[in-house]
Amino acid sequence: MANLKLKLEAFIEDVNQEDGITLRLFEKVTDSLFFLIKWAGIPFILYLLFEVTRL
Repeated sequence: MANLKLKLEAFIEDVNQEDGITLRLFEKVTDSLFFLIKWAGIPFILYLLFEVTRL
């Protein structure tokens, strides 16, 4: 239990830092999601617009 408490305290300390590992991880995840939405979503929207105009 003491080991868990130490890890939790280290995590809280890392979150409170301006350039902590946790924030860099979240930045990487959100950048990846934006990249995925940009390159998969735009062609999909264009395809939908093309299909709607064919009707």
